[in-house]
Amino acid sequence: MKLYLAAVYTNNFTFESRGRVELNEGEKVHRKKLRYILESYHYVHRQRFVDTMREDGVKVFLDSGAFSAFFGGVEIDIDAYCDYIKRNEDIVEVASVLDGIGDPQKTYDNQTYMEAQDTRPLPCFHYGEDPRYLEHYVENYDYITLGGMVPISTPQLRLWLDEIWEKYLTDSSGRAKLKVHGFGMTALPLMKRYPWHSVDSSSWVQIANFGNILLPWNNQVLSVSDESPSLKEKGKHFSNLAPVQQDAVRERIEAQGFSMDRLADNFVFRQVWNMYAFRDINERLEKKDATYKMTQETLF
Repeated sequence: MKLYLAAVYTNNFTFESRGRVELNEGEKVHRKKLRYILESYHYVHRQRFVDTMREDGVKVFLDSGAFSAFFGGVEIDIDAYCDYIKRNEDIVEVASVLDGIGDPQKTYDNQTYMEAQDTRPLPCFHYGEDPRYLEHYVENYDYITLGGMVPISTPQLRLWLDEIWEKYLTDSSGRAKLKVHGFGMTALPLMKRYPWHSVDSSSWVQIANFGNILLPWNNQVLSVSDESPSLKEKGKHFSNLAPVQQDAVRERIEAQGFSMDRLADNFVFRQVWNMYAFRDINERLEKKDATYKMTQETLF
């Protein structure tokens, strides 16, 4: 499975720095090792982003950003989106369709229109839509996306995903019939539960901005910021862990070229750590058997 980190360049991360904050040599290594990046056209359509991505020699999974644009009161020009994809083929690994938010027929119409413009986008089926659209995509495409999942609670989302993976996306052996990407798939249990080809997440940013880092060896979030309110909560902050636990965490962090002081001091360095943590999790998920079988829950 490919775990794409969303909005790396939107957050001004180049190989050398994050905005005006310079990375040290160890941090630069982890930034350069980041393999899978997703960006939204809504944000990176500006030429400065194109130039930076091209200079870094990366390829990105391009999302239209229709969801963000819709709630920001902005309408994305489908012709401009198609033109961007064609002009920047060297930095676009794959692109998704321009979604019709709340309108599956509009999404389908955009799909056919973009194909006529020779851009071959990935179709998107959204949470709660008529499954007849999903059936069509499964029958006619070898790579599709699932969207509209971000605002849905994990328990509710699991019910929906169980149903569509069982009915439409897997064969009798539990293997995926085609490649499936999950937009905004932030819950690690749901990443592990299904045979995704790819997912993306912006949690690496959110976790860091709230003063935390992700510990990839146990999938736990640990607060490290000097300004975190969890400083006073036992077991919630690095500073109030037992000394033996502190030593173990510090040893693992320093082994990757990071500094506890820098992680505590600045969210940028926590973001880079989380890049490493998600990459480590991704490497483990790549080794997972890519099958899904719904567990029948019974009283006995």
